[in-house]
Amino acid sequence: MTSPQSLTVDAHGYVTHYWELAPDAPESTVVLVHDGSFGSDAWTTWSGVIPRLAERYRVLAPDLLGFGGTDKVVYLDRSPYAYRTAHLAAFCAAVGVAAPEGAHFVGHSFGGSLVLRALASTPSALPARSGVSISGSGGPWRSRQALEDLGRFDGTEEDVRRLLSLMMDEDRPGFDENARARYANTRKPGHVEAILAGRLKHPAPPEPAAPAAASASSAKPAEAPWPEPLRDCPVPVLIVGGDRDTLLEPGWTEHFEGLSPTVSVRRLGDARHAPNVEQPEATAELLGAFLSEADRAGAPAVP
Repeated sequence: MTSPQSLTVDAHGYVTHYWELAPDAPESTVVLVHDGSFGSDAWTTWSGVIPRLAERYRVLAPDLLGFGGTDKVVYLDRSPYAYRTAHLAAFCAAVGVAAPEGAHFVGHSFGGSLVLRALASTPSALPARSGVSISGSGGPWRSRQALEDLGRFDGTEEDVRRLLSLMMDEDRPGFDENARARYANTRKPGHVEAILAGRLKHPAPPEPAAPAAASASSAKPAEAPWPEPLRDCPVPVLIVGGDRDTLLEPGWTEHFEGLSPTVSVRRLGDARHAPNVEQPEATAELLGAFLSEADRAGAPAVP
């Protein structure tokens, strides 16, 4: 099989870099969504998985806004999931992924949370046949280590190695190469700034809360607690957690168990936060089994 192609496309006005690889007769399409750490992009997150999945599927792995070879754009007036999901949907339209065929969406960490939030929206924000989140909770249940250690970066390659070591064991094959690639990404103009921009806060104190006696007619309806909105997702969803993951609270996947017949959970005994990087063969095997079952179910992608 040939190597993945490095391509760009205009997605809603943004230059978007992506990797593509497919067999002559793909069974369906898979879109891989990378994590959101310093130095991340589609290649550093999925390079070991892409060729394995591409034996059967058309595989697309885009760099999200702010990452890799894609435009370094951020929105400061909306959630980091919302605008990147809209961009991902525009990317899909640009490369011919649309309902009813749609695609399977597989995300890691931040990318997994993005996929879950998109599938929980009504209507779905993505043309999905199924969704998989690897080490992505949808936002909550991050550990103290994740909150304190993932958000800081001193600009050095050694610190990139520290960040990567939070996600995988340093003695795993490919650790050094992945760390070097991630560090190179941090040197691309705008990458680090795009990640840090979302953490900027107005220097003034927060506005006081609205009076409790405000008109009920003007109040927004309360949002259902997460992950309750995922209950009504009509396509298969898989939540994957690693038993040695220290960046999410122990037992975080239990919040999804029994949620809906369409939602299933899988725990990986020897995995940390990034099994797709440190165990690409096992991860691709797990994904292949789930995607095959989703294809056999034959449900059309949600519009």
